[in-house]
Amino acid sequence: MKLALISDIHSNIEALDSVLEHIDTAFPDATLICAGDVVGYGPDPLKCIDRLVERQALCVVGNHDEMVLGRRRFNRCVYAGITAAVWTRKNLTPDARAYLDALPGYINVTPNVVVCHGNLQSADTYIDNATAAEEAFRQLRELQSEANILVCGHTHHAAIYSPRSGFSLTQAQSECRLDRNAPCIVNPGAVGQSRDGKPLARYAILDTEKMIVYFQEVAYDHPATVRKLRRAGLVPTVTLLPPRGIWRRVEWYKTAWARYWADRGSI
Repeated sequence: MKLALISDIHSNIEALDSVLEHIDTAFPDATLICAGDVVGYGPDPLKCIDRLVERQALCVVGNHDEMVLGRRRFNRCVYAGITAAVWTRKNLTPDARAYLDALPGYINVTPNVVVCHGNLQSADTYIDNATAAEEAFRQLRELQSEANILVCGHTHHAAIYSPRSGFSLTQAQSECRLDRNAPCIVNPGAVGQSRDGKPLARYAILDTEKMIVYFQEVAYDHPATVRKLRRAGLVPTVTLLPPRGIWRRVEWYKTAWARYWADRGSI
């Protein structure tokens, strides 16, 4: 069985369509799995939700999905994410909101594979080091004892972790063989919001028979997405990076302002 793993679409329909086209060409028999954050940041939440519904994708809720739904406050979110979450709330249809509202925190895709966004207990937990990974394994043993592959997103970086080989980011167009007798964590990277400065969409294929993960990256029409972001009044970037120098202070003030007004429903 092949699983096409995607995550962090963030309302970027150009990136999502390019990934889906690549999957259809290279891995047409793969089942589509989404590790959350369907919406947020981007300008096309309705189209992205429609694509997942059309494809009958199995999907979990992400932290940005929760913020859009009003389940999670904005105290851990940056300016771009806050403004996009509030904008998305105003632009969701009842059907789209119902879709997000029905997404579970985690799902068993197979008896051996569990999918979540952050970890099994919180969509806003980053699994980006060995300590966080081991805590996720503890949750997996407690809640889904038969499984030993955990698929997650949230970090926006393609990565893999196992107790034997440790935690590592992966390179594009690479493959990793999994140990059948040891737990592992697979993060396919972000479809719609890169964190390495390259405007590319990432996904991964998990072959559960061969126990191999194939990491992929795909180019897409990111200038079209940026133009839409500008028209919508959202932050016009698909490669959000941490600000440096004086811009860190500017970002802090912008974010504090956005949180204040968003929590009061005035933004």
